[in-house]
Amino acid sequence: MSESKYYSLADKKRLFKFPFKLKEVGWLPGHYFSHKNAVLEDIYVCMSCYMEDGCLEKNGKIVFSEHDYDKIYFSLLEPYTKLHTLKAAVHDELFFRFDIANAQAVRDLIGDYKSFCFFNWPTELMTELQELLHQLDTPGVADKIDQLSIRLITEIIYQHIKHNTEDCNNMRMRIFSAANELINGRPLAETIKKNGFSRRTFYREWNKNFNTSPKNYVMQKRLEKAKKILLESDLNNIEIAHRCGFDNVKYFYIWFHKNFNMTPGEYRKSLLHF
Repeated sequence: MSESKYYSLADKKRLFKFPFKLKEVGWLPGHYFSHKNAVLEDIYVCMSCYMEDGCLEKNGKIVFSEHDYDKIYFSLLEPYTKLHTLKAAVHDELFFRFDIANAQAVRDLIGDYKSFCFFNWPTELMTELQELLHQLDTPGVADKIDQLSIRLITEIIYQHIKHNTEDCNNMRMRIFSAANELINGRPLAETIKKNGFSRRTFYREWNKNFNTSPKNYVMQKRLEKAKKILLESDLNNIEIAHRCGFDNVKYFYIWFHKNFNMTPGEYRKSLLHF
């Protein structure tokens, strides 16, 4: 961003009936903002970053800015939202103000992605926007800016979805790797640390992928292996317990009977009748 400025498009002639007609664009680097019981008349899509410590009251709820210089904050602000600055702050901001008549179209476009953080501006689109803002009186430019605003918004949402999907897939791979290590006998605390989880994050992600606890999951896998060995070999119970990761044969008996309502020997005998 370069100079700070508000660009009014409300009275600019349009050549096409595009469903997202902009009323104003705010291009605001280093913007010092302070709201005094302001009420928004239209619907806004805002992107801001480099926020200094400050806080804002939105519809009676206090919102504190996060002092994080790596994030860019995307938000949809509805008509009649009340804003009041409790402590002034400085940030870089780009906003698109759409007429209230287009509010539902904007809501439908953005869907569930009304508030999130992203990490990189779409540079080429931002450069194109800045160039067009300096040509506002040229016929057709207002139409181009209307369309470019939607391209920019949808690109940011798309990148956010893509980033979240990649994070989700990576997290899923880490959880399954941790599960495999637990099956192979690595202690839970060591597994959590080795895979870069906090205990809280580990259990949150574990519960997304498994409907049982880590302990029960490991036990289920060991018992499945024991059943397979009972079916395919003549190994005795002591050897089977050792191969399946049980500390002693008594512990193996207890868990096998608890899960299958029969002892390993009874299970092996039942197989002879098939």
